[in-house]
Parts: sequence; C-alpha cells; structure tokens
Amino acid sequence: MSRVPSSLSSRLLCPLPLLVIVGPTASGKSALALRLAEYFQAEIVACDALQVRAGLPLLTAKPTQDELSRIPHHLIGAFPADEPATAARYAESADRAIADILSRGRRVILCGGTGLYLRALCEGLVATPPADPDLRARLRKEAEEHGLPTLHARLSAIDPESAARIAPADYVRIERALEVYEQSGRTLTDWHREHQAERAQGPRYQTIRIGLDPGPERLRERISVRTKDWLAQGLCQEVADFAAVAGPMRFPPLGYEQTLRYLAGALDAESLQIEICQKTAQYARRQRIWFRSEPDITWFAMAQEVNPQQIAM
Repeated sequence: MSRVPSSLSSRLLCPLPLLVIVGPTASGKSALALRLAEYFQAEIVACDALQVRAGLPLLTAKPTQDELSRIPHHLIGAFPADEPATAARYAESADRAIADILSRGRRVILCGGTGLYLRALCEGLVATPPADPDLRARLRKEAEEHGLPTLHARLSAIDPESAARIAPADYVRIERALEVYEQSGRTLTDWHREHQAERAQGPRYQTIRIGLDPGPERLRERISVRTKDWLAQGLCQEVADFAAVAGPMRFPPLGYEQTLRYLAGALDAESLQIEICQKTAQYARRQRIWFRSEPDITWFAMAQEVNPQQIAM
C-alpha cells in the first residue's frame, strides 16, 4: 500500500492517512467500505457524484438503512437532486466531514467512483473565478455574430499556450479561457502554472488507495444482477414517485430517463433492463479508464481479496 512521503506533510490537513476505496460502479466498493469501517472503527465519506445527491436511493445505489445504522456515513444525499455538486463544493463539504470525524477520534474511509471528487479533495483544484452568466452570454453572442475563429484568435493573442491546447472548434473551453482572463486579468495558463506549483508542495491528505475492478465481463454480470434486484425492489415506483414531485430533471442519474420511458409505455420491461445495463456499463468503462490512469492504487478483482490486517492504517 502506498503512502505519501512524510517530507510532504507540511501541506496536509491531517497527519493520518485516509483509506480510499475506488473503482467502477457495481464493483463492490460499498460493501468493502462497510467491512473495513467496522474493522478500523472508521466512518465513511461518500465520494460519488450520484450518492451525494438527494433522493432515488435505489437508482443512485445509496447505502441501505441497515448499512447506515451499522456505520455512520457522511454526505449521502447532501446536495439537491437536480443540482450537480461541483468538485469544489464537494471538496469543501468533505473537508468538514473529515475534520468532524477525526475530531471524535475516528478514522476516515472515502468510498466512491467519482475520480474528479477524489482529485479535488486530495490535490486541490485550480482556483479560477466562478462562471459569469452575463459574460458568457456576451461571448456566445460574439461567437454567433463573428464566428468562433474570431474568439480563438483573441485567445491566441492573450494566452497562446491555452490557445495551442484548445481546438479552434471547442467553444466551451475557449469561452472559459476568455472568461477567466476578463474576470481576473490573468491567463488560464498562469492559473494552471500556479496550481502546479502548489501541487508540488504535496497533497492535502495522505491516502491509502484500494481499487476494485472485477474486469469488464464480470462487471457486466454484476451490473445485470444489480439492475434486476433494483427492479424487483421497486425501482419503477421509486422513479414514478420522485418524478411526480420533482418533474423532469436537468441532470438525471443513469436509468432515470429510461424508467420514465417505460412508465410512459415507450419501453417494455425487458428493454428497460437492457438499456439500464448498457448505460451503466458505458459509465463503468469511463470510470475504469479514469482510475487506471491514477497513481498509487492497489488493485483487487474482488472485495473478498482485501485483507484489512495487511492495510497499514
């Protein structure tokens, strides 16, 4: 298990390492986190963009009431259902939860499949200014009237390094780079360079990282079994009840729109299950790619292979 060298500890928010459990959806992370939390007398902090949103406990794979009663969990359903929690907002909330847990003499386990959350929490984010709707509307109007190449040319004059990285047709990134410069008077390159210098001082937290990845074929089987279980436990009723109150969602979780189509008669039961499994498998593939590029993760195929006695907490 990897530890961060102690020479980097001056930037750490706490001297004790966080135990981090990552991997694709349906790989068994939650069950493993629960077992290790009981062993280490730890509490669990969600690191998952679906679990931190309120509502739809089945569809977002939240811990059951029995699991919540066994071990304290933090940030489960902490953010509005139809408002994605940004990585910065998540990190602020996780910082508070971690400080609270440590103040009571308990250890911390982070568990989830959102790699950007983990990176934001442990490494920090580029502290650029927040989005400005009025400025973005003006930039979009300029792009419509004068063409995107005009905005890219302006970026090239202001920040040639960013312009070289951003494709001339990538409006979203061009807009953001210009927005940051107009708000702060500093280029996006400058902001990133400053962040890299901060990262060189060391991480915000020490971590011991465990990854679960059964492999694509076994993962598809697990996704299929889990989807069948959800449907048997009342997934369709859960979505129907939620939609009756919340209405259409701007940022629906996987399976939400498919279930609404089933409820409207546009899908039969078999097609519903197939589509949810397909969408989930695609999401799991993206998670696997992300985490496989992350350093210092000790990988296991199954949760049963993880021996807590071998974890140097």
